[in-house]
Amino acid sequence: MQLNRVGLALTLVALTGAVALFVARCAGPTARDLDQDLQAVVSDLVGNNPSIRNCVLAVARGDGSLAWSGAAGSARQQGEVPMTADTPIHIASVTKLYTATVIMLLHERGALSVDDPMAKFLPEQLIRGINVHDGRDGSGGITIAQLLSHRSGIADYYTEKARDGRSLAEWLRDHPERSWTVDQTIAQARDHMSPRFPPGTGTSYSDTNFQLLGKVIEAVTGNPLDAVYEEFLFRPLDLAHTWLNGHPRPGGPDVPADVFHDDLNITRSRSNAAYWAEGGLVSTARDMIAFLQALNGGRIVGRDILASMHQWHRLEFPLRYGYGTMLFSLPWPVGTLAGLPPLWGHSGSTGSFLYYAQDRDLYMAGTIDQTESKMKPFLLMRRVMRAIASREARP
Repeated sequence: MQLNRVGLALTLVALTGAVALFVARCAGPTARDLDQDLQAVVSDLVGNNPSIRNCVLAVARGDGSLAWSGAAGSARQQGEVPMTADTPIHIASVTKLYTATVIMLLHERGALSVDDPMAKFLPEQLIRGINVHDGRDGSGGITIAQLLSHRSGIADYYTEKARDGRSLAEWLRDHPERSWTVDQTIAQARDHMSPRFPPGTGTSYSDTNFQLLGKVIEAVTGNPLDAVYEEFLFRPLDLAHTWLNGHPRPGGPDVPADVFHDDLNITRSRSNAAYWAEGGLVSTARDMIAFLQALNGGRIVGRDILASMHQWHRLEFPLRYGYGTMLFSLPWPVGTLAGLPPLWGHSGSTGSFLYYAQDRDLYMAGTIDQTESKMKPFLLMRRVMRAIASREARP
């Protein structure tokens, strides 16, 4: 999930945002409490944006002083099923944070090292030729760390155009009935696309990296990926409303909210088997918050391991990337004027987001279920932080 021109757009709205914040502070307190303020943020987003059919949001303070969730809009295009705080959602590339956490847990336990080459775990026929640059095949030397940090140079099977001039994302939207396997997505990058650079010499976002990491997890554990998520994350953290695409929880809801690309309902294509370790999880906003709180609190991997996941490389302004985790950071004073402090976590192409604002000890998660609104989740989080700051500033 890449955020083209988000930084420029946020820079342009920074001054406008600063003026709006000043007006809001001068307006004085209202009769609404914080719950109503936050619900108004969600309802206004859906009500004022025709392309956004639904939104769910969860917010929590790390110290436990705030835990709120709410929703607006319709979860289904057909039937007018209302969106609720417990409606399952496609979290898309936020999945990468979960996959990276499993890899780091295996690293912590000594089952693998992030410095290991992927060739130690994956069959040669799967990876041979996946990064041939200037006639040299560097595929065998690509490390786990390079996959985690998008420094492998491997092409992105999903968003980049193949030699036929089309991306798989476009193909899946046009042919939602066609099912792709994970091996086929890897083959798409290997056989029909060109690498971006030799391994370790640059940073370029690629969903293929995390498909390969999913294969590594299965090879190391000897178990299918959905079972590993269940053993390592879902069951220990009581994430009762989170599952891998195609493997719904027994007895639980199994129909996520609709997702749109402009006016096109692409929910069927989001259920494709191609979405896996790089973007195949379904969850709820509250479960997402619980996961990130556990990760940040040292309850999954040690704090030293989490710190290693935050070795940032410049990705695309204003984003940096670590090991399966994004840092959104605007330069000072733009970030201050825009009302957006540094956030770490991950975004997804469906409009999903899961972030922690360390300066404010605030967790935020949810989705707008619209692929063509890359900036709106960040503007939504800005409004959330302003609503909380405004309420806390009142006597």
